Amino acid sequence: MEYKTDVAALKKKMIDKDIPTIVALSEASGINRNTLSAVFKGKVQPSAEVMRKLVAVLGIQPEEAGRIFFSHNLRIA
Repeated sequence: MEYKTDVAALKKKMIDKDIPTIVALSEASGINRNTLSAVFKGKVQPSAEVMRKLVAVLGIQPEEAGRIFFSHNLRIA
């Protein structure tokens, strides 16, 4: 089974933490903005290190992180 990141949930977390842009998230997390851009466009799944940094900066609880980063990709035929 293939997984994908729930980008809408990540964007909501950014709003909740008053982080307005990917550039601001990059600065707060230390993650390269190009990497974040690829994650938000659905081009790549984040690495464990990127997930760890996003969880820390956005204050994501472990159970919620599982739902965000390991959503089932139901669009695969």
